[in-house]
Amino acid sequence: MPTGSLIAPPKESPFVATLKEEPVKQIKMTRSAKKAVPQSSNVSSEMGEIGAPAGVAAEQESGLFEQDGVAFRLPESALLYYDAYVDGQQVQTGEIKWIADDSGYALSITIPYAFVGPFVFESKGKIDAYGLAPSIYWAQRGKNPPRFSRFDRNAEGGPVMFFSEKKDFSPPIPPGTQDRFSLIFQFASLLNGDGKIDEAGTIRSIPVASFDMIEPWQFKSYGELVSDAVPSMGVTTLRHYELLDRPSNKFKRRVDLWLVRDLDWLPGRIRTTEANGRVFELVFKQKAPLSRVSE
Repeated sequence: MPTGSLIAPPKESPFVATLKEEPVKQIKMTRSAKKAVPQSSNVSSEMGEIGAPAGVAAEQESGLFEQDGVAFRLPESALLYYDAYVDGQQVQTGEIKWIADDSGYALSITIPYAFVGPFVFESKGKIDAYGLAPSIYWAQRGKNPPRFSRFDRNAEGGPVMFFSEKKDFSPPIPPGTQDRFSLIFQFASLLNGDGKIDEAGTIRSIPVASFDMIEPWQFKSYGELVSDAVPSMGVTTLRHYELLDRPSNKFKRRVDLWLVRDLDWLPGRIRTTEANGRVFELVFKQKAPLSRVSE
């Protein structure tokens, strides 16, 4: 049963800028949180047991701090609560749980949805030379069967993908490939490393794995904004990224991200528009630090 009223879309001034594409680059880590990644997962048994990421060897981890690359710092582990909306109508409170250290991360997103069942998304992986490196992305919408993308980075002959929706297709993994949600935290980590990147008009290109393919997603940056797009935070400094149409299909889902400086560049607002026109939105409500990985 709806519990709230319609939410107004954020108002932002249009801008004119020369578009500049920013490709995937290697990273240079700066020190971040030291909380270990949790050792359990509720990933469906249909995929087999998926353990926590093994992390990286000491010499490889050290290399991430010494190699040349763009600055990269992981956001502090946190539990974030969001007001959830469907087609502008508030439903229930969703949450994002983000746990990370210098060797790996675990991300879960839960959105209750009355009569349909919760929407649950999970991503887990390690940190490599290009930033977040997912090993598994798993999603279940209500009572529908779970779907997944598995990143086999240790395959003989080079890293390859496996998809729940196209089991006979195993393409190679391009450097820097993200899943649909890890990419948000990849952006946050890049902004934590250097808050001056992605000025207005920059297009950040990133390969993204879905449940049946990998394709390049291009996000247009609106640059640094001072906006009230996240009502609970009042007027605050943020970055707005808009997913551009993909050449493969102009009618796929659309995505807008508002990342907030005072949240370690974690998302203050996420809006997705499905191919059928339905709009799902998460709007930041409050944040709680994670003091223990068992929380």
